[in-house]
Amino acid sequence: MLGYKKHMLNVQYRMHPSISLFPCKEFYDEKISDALAVKDESYNKRFLEGEMCSSYSFINISKGKEKFGRGHSLMNMVEVAVISEMIKNLRKGCFFFTICVKCL
Repeated sequence: MLGYKKHMLNVQYRMHPSISLFPCKEFYDEKISDALAVKDESYNKRFLEGEMCSSYSFINISKGKEKFGRGHSLMNMVEVAVISEMIKNLRKGCFFFTICVKCL
């Protein structure tokens, strides 16, 4: 739209293949492949103890509202609160926790 050529990568080097599967399919028309390094067995690291449910999760924060912050960026303080709670519980070693639905 701005008159510049776009250049897309064709190999991704950071995400585990189970994570890159979704964005590759949904956003990149399956035109990005995983580098050999991320396919290697040694790349399958587990940083948290306990059984992991999935490589990624989608959480519907239904009562959050996006508002303009500083500059032109949008922010959603309800999402910030949920993520902060998740990080706090991960640091404590609590992998299964509930979030107060009334707060959302």
